[in-house]
Amino acid sequence: MKVSAAAVYSPEVTDCCVVCGDKAIGKHYGAVACNGCKGFFRRSVWQNLQYTCRFERQCKIDKDHRNACRYCRFQKCLLAGMKQEAIQNERDRIGSTKRNRKRSLPVNFRPNSTTTEGVSDSDDVAECGPSPPRIERHCDDDPFAVASKRLINTICEIESQLNGCQKIGNILGAEPMEQACSSRQQNISVLIGWTNLLRPIPDLQIADKILLLKYCTAAFSLLYTIQRSLYSPNIVLPNNTLLPVTATDGTQLSPVLTQILDEILSPLRRIAASPAEIACLKAAVLLSPDITGLSAPSRAKLQEARNSLFGALFTYLSQIHSSCDAMLRLCNLLMVVPSLFSVAQLLSNDYQLGTLFGLNDGETNGQCNNSIDIAAASSKDTVPVVDQKQPPTLPAVTTTVDNSLLSKTFLAQLMASQALCNYAGVSTLPVSSVSLPTLTGFNMPVIIS
Repeated sequence: MKVSAAAVYSPEVTDCCVVCGDKAIGKHYGAVACNGCKGFFRRSVWQNLQYTCRFERQCKIDKDHRNACRYCRFQKCLLAGMKQEAIQNERDRIGSTKRNRKRSLPVNFRPNSTTTEGVSDSDDVAECGPSPPRIERHCDDDPFAVASKRLINTICEIESQLNGCQKIGNILGAEPMEQACSSRQQNISVLIGWTNLLRPIPDLQIADKILLLKYCTAAFSLLYTIQRSLYSPNIVLPNNTLLPVTATDGTQLSPVLTQILDEILSPLRRIAASPAEIACLKAAVLLSPDITGLSAPSRAKLQEARNSLFGALFTYLSQIHSSCDAMLRLCNLLMVVPSLFSVAQLLSNDYQLGTLFGLNDGETNGQCNNSIDIAAASSKDTVPVVDQKQPPTLPAVTTTVDNSLLSKTFLAQLMASQALCNYAGVSTLPVSSVSLPTLTGFNMPVIIS
């Protein structure tokens, strides 16, 4: 009986994967590995993927954290003895077997000339797993795949342009945004940038735009904090302080923080969500059609755009992962969206936590006097329970001059976000033409109230 060189196994070999410590299924490409690390190494070599480490190239790779850093995982595969040439040899051997099998078929059983290429590709995929280079080749001829790729690229461009608020201030010659406004106002300015770049939101009526902004502001701001915390064991707050929490401290945390860890952070960390996937999550939050008060035309446009986004995201994931993995990954991402809205609502109702997360206006740059003492918490290795206290009395926003100044500030930022696209030479963004009536339609005191 002939044994494949890619899966030789002997009783003397350990039953644990030498890369992550999970249960091994045999010896693959020169090292004892589990099915997950085997597939990861094979995809990395076949696709010739280049990874980078966000930290110091010393990330912990085990069963629970093997998806956190692809660079360190691939390097550990190499150090464990996995050989890249073994994958290429296996691929050549499978291709040769397929060609010989086709030549040995009777003429009546051979596919005709119009379908030979399609059958060949499907056979190869069925036997040796997904091959993104093949998928890319077919995507060039598939209008839906081309449109999906263009949509994902557009969303990533929007995310890239609006990721740093400092760029807007630089164009205006103003101070950095952190010094100019609170954390909540920063989040709203980025949110407005998204709503003026992401179709079909620029085409909606002004009243519907304001409803959409008021509905999505808290969830969008929370997702920004989640994005900053994906690769940190702590929660990175908008004011750049660290909230030291871990999944094992659940009994010491407030219910809201526990919900953030269980329903949002942990699922995204578990699948090691990519920047493109996070950008698509932001778009999914903004393309919310089920808002009370939206007009029927706006609701239909948002629903169609959201369906297109989900279809494009699945196509994008299918080019990187197998169809089954792509579906599971998409489901994990979409399950986070309702939790973003529900948790954001809870945070907004808690003055102290809402201020820390940039969802409420604090006294000084999004902070309040009763904020958590992060340094003290770190020194004791415990996280104090957040007391829910009544918010201090704040002066009502009634001054017309202040309201006008606040509106003008954000209108300037909004125009800067439009100029930023031209400044960076990005011609593919669906930037709408912004007129003065459109700008003045965003009454910022109304939106942030």
